[in-house]
Amino acid sequence: MSSSTRTRFQHLFARSALLTAGMFLASLGIAFTTVADIGTTPISTVPYTASAISGLTFGTCTILLNFFLVAGQILVLGRRWPVTNLIQLPVGCVFGFFIDLSMHLLSGVHPANWPLALLLSVFGNLVLALGVVMQIRSKTIVQPGEGFVIAVAARFKSSFGAMKIANDLTLAAVAAALGLCAVGHVIGIREGTLVSAVMIGLFAKWIDQLANRFVSSRSAEVEEPREVDLCARATPKEPAADASQSARQESGLEA
Repeated sequence: MSSSTRTRFQHLFARSALLTAGMFLASLGIAFTTVADIGTTPISTVPYTASAISGLTFGTCTILLNFFLVAGQILVLGRRWPVTNLIQLPVGCVFGFFIDLSMHLLSGVHPANWPLALLLSVFGNLVLALGVVMQIRSKTIVQPGEGFVIAVAARFKSSFGAMKIANDLTLAAVAAALGLCAVGHVIGIREGTLVSAVMIGLFAKWIDQLANRFVSSRSAEVEEPREVDLCARATPKEPAADASQSARQESGLEA
């Protein structure tokens, strides 16, 4: 094996490890926010509600949602959707497994009062934001949730940020409707959901800025992932070519 091939494999392994670690931290952040019991993250409202209604695990319902989101990308983009993005499916399955693992690890956590619950929720937002930034900086693949938002933004020639907000609101509305129809009340949507919608993006931006400073302080000879501007807008043509490229330019406000 040539040195250049060996180097490429090493870089691929490092990026895959960064992606995997980021996914686990993101799932752990979601679990912290969920066990705080003042509302889960916006993108998790549907699988959490479906889990409470069906008896399936939180992670299993997340995997099912990811399959629907990938199917949605195909419907929105049609022939413009890259077949290589099917790799989002196994990635989404691993993420669902991590969510169940994280919920198991935190099964004994029960905040005694509302201030502690709020603190736990905010801490979960911080951990989730760190995981999101790590996934973006791995320069590998986006999660199905981000991929769907990117696809819709491309189809309707809108910004990622605007579509992300619309997507989060839609998921929360669907989760609320499911809860009301199935059990007569809303499940998992409270003040913590709103806090997550605001804080995760802010935390991700701050973490990314700190990471950029660390990278810029390293030697120029050391190859590092390029800086990610968490405030950039996605251009409409990007998703059809490569969804992960657009996500690396976006805020990764997945939560």
